[in-house]
Amino acid sequence: MKLLILDFDGTIADTKSSIVNTIQATGKELGYGIAKEKDIQEKIGLPLKDTFSAVLKVPDSEIENAIDLYRRKYQDICMESVTLFPNVKSTIEYLSQKGIVITVASSKGKEALHLLLDHLKVSPFISRIYGEQDVKNKKPAPDMAKLILEQEKCEPEEALVVGDTVFDLQMGKGAGCHTCGVTYGNNSYEELKAQNPTFIINNFSELKSIF
Repeated sequence: MKLLILDFDGTIADTKSSIVNTIQATGKELGYGIAKEKDIQEKIGLPLKDTFSAVLKVPDSEIENAIDLYRRKYQDICMESVTLFPNVKSTIEYLSQKGIVITVASSKGKEALHLLLDHLKVSPFISRIYGEQDVKNKKPAPDMAKLILEQEKCEPEEALVVGDTVFDLQMGKGAGCHTCGVTYGNNSYEELKAQNPTFIINNFSELKSIF
């Protein structure tokens, strides 16, 4: 394998509290109430449109307004609370030096991704960043993984998709890639195992042995 496709939320960075806090603050300000943390966590990894619709019952006519407010609030909240998971930076640096092409595929907007990756000091090791505006059909659809394969001129069997949710694994499998679930994120070992990934790891550093 020569291409690594990484999810962001729950895989590279611990963003759960920042997402939960921002969705709750957005819902409260717009008059939709405060969603439960558990309900929000179950939707992390999906596009914001789906999350707001599912956990706060925001009507389609108000979705864009909710997303705009969320993004404005998130810029401030995320810089204070988002951190890398253990061994992420050293492992990414190691794989990059080994010649592995490293990309990020996220349901986040690209502006937030660039800001966070710069803030977390891992941008120099990332070849390309793909966000929610890059494809029409979001995770768990395979479109983003297929786009990355096309742009990196890589065959599916040469790529590994790594993520903490079933949506990441479904995207990777749909594109014909190898997949790897991480157990420290937003989905449990049992949920990930049910997707029959190629690998399951408990620590990000275990990627070194895969490549």
